Amino acid sequence: MKRERAAAIVSRAKGLAAGIWWLLGVSLSAILLFPERSAPAEVSQGAQIAATCASCHDPAGGGQAIPPIAALDERAIVKAMLAFRASENPSLVMHAVALSLSDDELAATARYLADRAKAGRQP
Repeated sequence: MKRERAAAIVSRAKGLAAGIWWLLGVSLSAILLFPERSAPAEVSQGAQIAATCASCHDPAGGGQAIPPIAALDERAIVKAMLAFRASENPSLVMHAVALSLSDDELAATARYLADRAKAGRQP
């Protein structure tokens, strides 16, 4: 019984680690594909980061396991991300994402997502 439980914990940890590596790879790809200095003026820093968010969070809000972020307001997004950063919300992947964003990047992304939600558009 203990071995099965330990094996399940190890398996889950490996899955979470793989998820974190995948997310970091996607984030790095986005950074390399859309470097800030060569991005078109209409593509903001918040839009670039939000595109990475949309790789897991279904922009249409139809995801089962991962909550949608398209309808959240700016304050709710910042509050949630700060809670992930402080490990107040249990998610290793989101903790890593929150730690990878500066306060300015977090604010720009939250503002972009909230503006899109107000306009009725997806990220």
